[in-house]
This record gives sequence, C-alpha cells and structure tokens, in this order.
Amino acid sequence: MKSYPSKILYDINKLNQKIVPILFYGNEEGLISSTIKSIYNLAKKNHSVSEISYFDYKNQESGDFLSLINNSSLFSKINFIVLTNPQEKLIDDLNNIKNLEDILLINGEGLQAKSKLRSHFDRHKSYISVPCYQLDKNRVKKIIDDFLSKNNLSLDKNAYWYLVENISYDYLALSNELEKIVSFGSLTISVKILKNLISQKSNSYYDNFFFYCAAGNSERVIKEINLLNKSIEDSYGAFLSLKRFLNILASAVVNKDEYSAAALVSKFLPKYLFLKKDIFEEIINKTNIKKINKINKMIQKTEILIRQNSNMHREVLERFMLNVVRVLK
Repeated sequence: MKSYPSKILYDINKLNQKIVPILFYGNEEGLISSTIKSIYNLAKKNHSVSEISYFDYKNQESGDFLSLINNSSLFSKINFIVLTNPQEKLIDDLNNIKNLEDILLINGEGLQAKSKLRSHFDRHKSYISVPCYQLDKNRVKKIIDDFLSKNNLSLDKNAYWYLVENISYDYLALSNELEKIVSFGSLTISVKILKNLISQKSNSYYDNFFFYCAAGNSERVIKEINLLNKSIEDSYGAFLSLKRFLNILASAVVNKDEYSAAALVSKFLPKYLFLKKDIFEEIINKTNIKKINKINKMIQKTEILIRQNSNMHREVLERFMLNVVRVLK
C-alpha cells in the first residue's frame, strides 16, 4: 500500500504494532534519508531497537541478508535494517521469510517506474511504499505553512511569498534554511531579514545531471531530461550546471598528484552537496586528464550547437550528456 513522506509517521502510529517493511523510491535523496531518520527516531521511542544496520543488496550476498534478518542483536533488541540497492530478487527473499520481527526500510532511490519491486510494494496489503520526488511549489508551501504554525512564527504577506519563491526546493537544504529562521530568535520576520538570512535557491535539481552522467546512468539521464526539459531555458540551465560541475571535476583532477581524493573533495565540492562526498571521491578516482580534455572539447562544441540549433535544444543536450556518460564511465 502507498503512503507519503508527510503521513508515513502517522500511518506507522496508526498500525500501533511492529513497523512493516517500507520501500522508499524516487529522486529526492534528501527526503528519503530524512524520512528514514525520522522513522528510526520514532522506533527508538516505541521499541527497543539496535543501531541502524546497512545492507547493500546488490553488492553483498543474498544469503547474508537472510542471515541478518531475525538474527537477534545484543540484549534482544530489534534489528533496524536499512537496505540499499534493492534488486527484483528481494521479492522472493521477503516471501520466504515466514515471520519478520526486524524493522526493514528499503532505500530504492532511482528505481524505475516499471520495477517489479516497486509494483509489489505499491499493491501489497501489508507492506508500505513511499514515493519521494523533487518538491514542487505546492509541497514547499505546505512545508513552510506547517513549519510556521509549529514554531508560532509570523510573516507578513510580502515576506511569506518571498520565502516561498526563493527558498531551496531541495528537501535537506529547505529544512536547513527554515531552521535558520528559528535560530534568528524573532517571531516576526520581514523580507529584509529573509534576504540576509536564507540562501536563495539554486538550480540544485540541475546538479543531479552531473551525478547521473558520472554514474553511467544513461536511462536516468534521458528520463530526467524528458521530465524537466520544457524550454530552451531548461536546457541552458541543465547545460550550465553540468558545465560547472565538469569544471569543478577538472580542477580536482589536475591536482590529483598533490592531494588525496578525500582532500580534493573537501577542497572543490560545494559544501551543500555534503551527501555526495563519497560519490564525488569515486568520480575523481576514475577520471584522468585525457577524459577531461575530451569533455572540454565537447563542452565547446555543445555551446555552439545549442545557440545555432535552438529548436533542437533538447536533442543537443541529450546527445551531450550521453557522450559525457560514455567518457566518464
């Protein structure tokens, strides 16, 4: 059965029993990780649970997963397991478990719409699926409204709409920005205060294209272009973001002889992308100057093509990104 991030805690409380297996899917990594953390905190209040155990289903043996399930932790605590990289075979493994006593949350970020695992959880009478997608304006507005009400804060009309229009639509960044307002310590916030207090939203959604390309995820690249790209402005936004990150990567790669990959991540990766540190380190390790030179030539060519073929901006962008995938894989 399907729930949503805004009501999953309510649904769990409503069950008033053990927490059933829950599958999170979608492209909002921050929302998935934040909701998993909230469920863990709730579980600690209502149950005697262990620390979180992470299991990479794709890269670890399936038998190890079955051994982990219902393997009592110390002091008879309930295991709290977060499974990443789920595969279709997980359906069979779950069906073979007669009595699941542990708490199992599945991080299915990036699962395709046609995924059998996703359909299985959507339709299951007991299991729960939670779609977590990029926030839109209405969802951001609802989060802001709930936050202001909960903290007894007041915004005048101009300040309210300034906040809605300018705050980040990335879930973790949004939460951090709202916490700044509480920390400010005033119950009445003006536009002037907000301008100095919050970081205006960036095109953080465009940032994901770089990581999709670097991961070699061609299908995801095409899917996201089709979802996002409605105008030539969208194409320019995605292209400029990818160009920016490729330049950041180039700066890191040319310094590989002087610094460790971890040091290069700290030096060059934008701070707001702290959740991408491990991924960016992997990208640095597999990239060399030869690849950077190829990409730089592609960037120059693509800039010209987009200007000269504005009516084919989406096709030009898609070809460029797929070429980046090929070079970085």
